[in-house]
Amino acid sequence: MTRREKIVNSARTLFSRQGFSATGLRQVAEKAGVSLGNIYNHFRNKDELFDELLDPKAIIETLSESFQEITEDFPFNIDRLILTVKKSVDSNRDLFKLIFIDLSEFEGRHTDRMMRYFIATGKEVFSSRLESKSRTGKLKDLDYEFFIKLFIISSMSFFASSHILPSLKIDRYSDEEIASMLSGFILTGIRR
Repeated sequence: MTRREKIVNSARTLFSRQGFSATGLRQVAEKAGVSLGNIYNHFRNKDELFDELLDPKAIIETLSESFQEITEDFPFNIDRLILTVKKSVDSNRDLFKLIFIDLSEFEGRHTDRMMRYFIATGKEVFSSRLESKSRTGKLKDLDYEFFIKLFIISSMSFFASSHILPSLKIDRYSDEEIASMLSGFILTGIRR
């Protein structure tokens, strides 16, 4: 692992657990096992480091397995897509917790940039499939951009929230049951 990777991983862990304001670069350097000067070799300041953590392209990479579920069956196989999103969020808890840090400490500046990228990517990936199913009468004729926004924010925030809010109690359900319930709600709204 490179020094830069150690810095980024340490920052992700500390920011997600303590918040941005409560974490100093000296703490990041200590956790990464590098000097403070090494951080400045890679990042101008703490803001730039945080910005790197919420890079939309890097987050999309964590969701890359999800895109394999965009098949001819989509959206009727959306339960499988939801399972892959859950798996990604579960595997990258600290990363997705940073969204909440951003919302509370930066009024969503980074998250908004990330969502714009996700929505553009989602439109590119989902729209043609949804529109073709609509033309064949299998789906309602809807504003699919809204559907894409709703799907992205609801699935990612729901699973990220489940790691922070024990009151959601989703651990009493299997991943398959969760995916089935969520896909049922989504498909009810768009299926003819």
